[in-house]
Formats: sequence, structure tokens, C-alpha cells
Amino acid sequence: MVNWEYKVVPVKTRIHSKHLEGGKKPVIEDVQNDLNCLGKEGWELVSVQDVNLPDGRRFTVAYLKRQKGNE
Repeated sequence: MVNWEYKVVPVKTRIHSKHLEGGKKPVIEDVQNDLNCLGKEGWELVSVQDVNLPDGRRFTVAYLKRQKGNE
């Protein structure tokens, strides 16, 4: 039987407002690098969730898993 361990991390992003003008898509930096680093540690991205707090703050959470013993 395979045993899994899980990791829940906030996704840290910076969106450049200048790219939001004129219909351009926003640029999100560092997310790919962070996920690649976690992948090298054996973590697999399972899901993401956008969270809206009552005070208006918003953030994204990433859920990852890896087989136990892959440290």
C-alpha cells in the first residue's frame, strides 16, 4: 500500500498592474519556479483553491502530495 504525505502552501504571486491595462493578461512571477522547486523535492501539485477572507483579502492555496519517504 502506498502512503502519502500532503503539503498545503500559499501561492505567492506578484501581479504587475501595468499589464492589466488594455486587455493584456496579468504577469505572475515566481509561481512556476516555486512549483518546480517543490517538484524536485518529490511534491506533486494536486489542486489549487482561491480563498476570499471576510476582510476582503484574497490568496491562493496549493495542495501537494508525495509518497512518504521521498525526502
